[in-house]
Amino acid sequence: MNAEIENVSTISLNRPDDDQVETNDMENIEHEALVGAEMSVKEARKSATIATLGDTPFSSGGEELEHHAIVATEIVSDPVEPHHPDAIQVNAVVLLDPRLTDCPEVLEATKRRGLITLAVIPKPKRITGSEFYPTAEALLEIGVHQVYEPPIGQNFDITECANHLQTVEQQQNLRFLGVIPLREAAVDYSDILAAMLGLHVHNDLGLCSARRDKGLMKTAVANAGLRVAKFARLTAQDGSDVPNAIKSLELDFPVVVKTPRGMSTMDVYICGSMEEAVRRSGEIVRSVGPDGKKANYSLLEEFLVGNEFAVNLIASPTTPRGVQVTDIWEYNKKSTDGTMVNTWQTMVDPHCDTYASLVRYAEGVCRAVGIKYGFAHVELMSRYDEKKNKFVDPVMVEVGARLAGGRKAIMAGLTVPGWRPFDAMVDAHC
Repeated sequence: MNAEIENVSTISLNRPDDDQVETNDMENIEHEALVGAEMSVKEARKSATIATLGDTPFSSGGEELEHHAIVATEIVSDPVEPHHPDAIQVNAVVLLDPRLTDCPEVLEATKRRGLITLAVIPKPKRITGSEFYPTAEALLEIGVHQVYEPPIGQNFDITECANHLQTVEQQQNLRFLGVIPLREAAVDYSDILAAMLGLHVHNDLGLCSARRDKGLMKTAVANAGLRVAKFARLTAQDGSDVPNAIKSLELDFPVVVKTPRGMSTMDVYICGSMEEAVRRSGEIVRSVGPDGKKANYSLLEEFLVGNEFAVNLIASPTTPRGVQVTDIWEYNKKSTDGTMVNTWQTMVDPHCDTYASLVRYAEGVCRAVGIKYGFAHVELMSRYDEKKNKFVDPVMVEVGARLAGGRKAIMAGLTVPGWRPFDAMVDAHC
């Protein structure tokens, strides 16, 4: 083939106009091609890029066909742009303050839904030194995709965390669907974080504190017309306000003195005398609570008598009443070192009429504190009426807008036919 460049020729390619297919009108699309010398048919068949001049498949009566190698091209007016589809967003979920005991089941549920998981550790183990707070490495090892924790030297800040998550969302083309609290302390800010991420799947923000502070919790439940234990907030650092509070509430010993933002049975004391109640109240007011925050007051409560239950529920707009009881556990507690310790627990049937009052009461408690999405865990006391053959007069101990502790969800999933609690939790939050 003669490689000498002979001329610059304008080649017109014709294609049918979409709007005039029936009339066989043609639309010209032009570009300029710098072509070389004419090639033989044999040479043209070996070349991947050629220009054919003369007759075309779209017209007849043209000149004799000539084949030329294309040396260079220049796009001219109105080029046809290639189609670049938008990047597909990947759905993701935030696991707030996860526990290693529950994480494998949560991750299996998110994997079945094709979700990316991003864990947030407000209090890294390097700060707390506690074995109950997993390290980022431990979470990544069991399958969490990404982990956020406060920078070294800084405390957790929810605004900074939201900024980081939104940046990750944009840069990695993610779309967060929900924020799932997996620890009692995470209830403080899970709904606020969800709102800051622009999500609508979160509980009532106006009652956020009532889902964590046990004094505000009782006030919200009482305002809903439900029975609560008698209580008073005490602020004296020496506990000197305890006697007047006990007299005002007309309480008998023993009484309960507890921190307002505790978890499990930490900083909860059963006091059998005035001296012990004064001492415990003063200790709580002067100390830092189990959540690492200063306790501004202690709670004095009446000692409730009866059987203690844990009622687990799931909240979602898809349930008939907005919230539904999934399983009930009866505790067997004994007093040890001034506090009540659960020794064992038994699952009971929430559909049995014996526990009907517990179901109605627990659902009312969840609505009272604004739980609309995800799991809830209500602890309550109730007495058994032998004449009616059922439990009556339930009264709240506390409520948590979170997954129940003690691996109850795992045991319920293995016990209740067809019940998959972790899948239901992910669906409720997303």
